[in-house]
Amino acid sequence: MKFTAKKTIKIAIVGGAVAATALLSACSGNGVAGNGSPVRNAAETAAAAEQVPEGAGRGAASGGTGGSGATSNGDVNCSEHGGQVGAPGRQKMDLIAVAATDGTTPGCTEAFNVISEYYDKLPQAEGPGERVLDVQGRWTCARQADAAGAQGAVVCGVPNDSLQLETRPAGGTGQAPDKQVRKFPNSTHSVQFTGYDADVRMARFQLTVPGKGGDARPVDGKTYRLPLQPGGKVFSAATLCPSESGTVTIDDAGLGNGPCSQDKLIQQLTEGNPVRAQISVNGDDRIASVKEIYHP
Repeated sequence: MKFTAKKTIKIAIVGGAVAATALLSACSGNGVAGNGSPVRNAAETAAAAEQVPEGAGRGAASGGTGGSGATSNGDVNCSEHGGQVGAPGRQKMDLIAVAATDGTTPGCTEAFNVISEYYDKLPQAEGPGERVLDVQGRWTCARQADAAGAQGAVVCGVPNDSLQLETRPAGGTGQAPDKQVRKFPNSTHSVQFTGYDADVRMARFQLTVPGKGGDARPVDGKTYRLPLQPGGKVFSAATLCPSESGTVTIDDAGLGNGPCSQDKLIQQLTEGNPVRAQISVNGDDRIASVKEIYHP
């Protein structure tokens, strides 16, 4: 995969973004720093770690195969090579190239390029989530909805693709964000799904409790977003994955137990069909299981 380095990045992008400029320039052969410069050496290390062959397909060699900065789950901490990143006046974070279930991982060069342009475009961002729809011509980036204020981590994805990168609180290990930026780790909730944001691969939902006549009643009226755990379980009661015979498949608690799939769930949410379900959230604030709540 071949990328054209940006030759200028606004001065407002500080810290990690400056390191990103050096990284991109080094990868394209432009001499930003003199020989022996620590900045240049870090950039050359990052470029060497990627080893992206000419004309390569999606992803980079640094993703998930034990390269420098790779973690046990395949994610790559690009900040180990090019420094931390962050918008002006906000917490600096590690830049993580996330390993997808299909084995693809963004290269660190592209990751720095994307996050730098996102910070550059923040003044034109949409809404409280600071969403930018066009980054590098194909990426969409947004601040995580479950993060607090200016400390929020950023998630970037390519619509209809598995590529994803994100920023995480500093730690140098490439682990998931610290607990202070999580909303529902290791918990179970009744929810009403309200949609799916394909650009950042997150499901939208409201917390609910049973109301009159079995209808769902919102707990606080807020809409939350969480990503689905790769390989997570989905179970249908009647509408998620309807059987040919129309049989309802539920357990004694009225929760679906008919095997379904995340793709079917995403399809329902993308088409605007509300789904009531019980969700289980893992320690990384990802939805590990979805059980449709049956209501006649």
